[in-house]
Amino acid sequence: MTGSQGLADVLRGLIEAVPIFAYLIVVLTAVMGIFLAGYGMVRIYQTSTSGEGSAGSWIIATIIGSSMTVSTIVIAQLSYYFAS
Repeated sequence: MTGSQGLADVLRGLIEAVPIFAYLIVVLTAVMGIFLAGYGMVRIYQTSTSGEGSAGSWIIATIIGSSMTVSTIVIAQLSYYFAS
């Protein structure tokens, strides 16, 4: 039976898991950005075809979703460039 892990062992394990967490964050942010941009575009289309008010908030949502996707891809490419 082994004793509990020391702080150094726990920190080493966290450091080894950081690339996995970073990859998951990049993928989740890109997927969320694509979803927001797509949903915003659908809502803009629905608003413009039905003639109900302004689509300004959905245009902003589309811009936010697109910028999340683009910035995530750029950050991921830079991090993989410097990591290898």
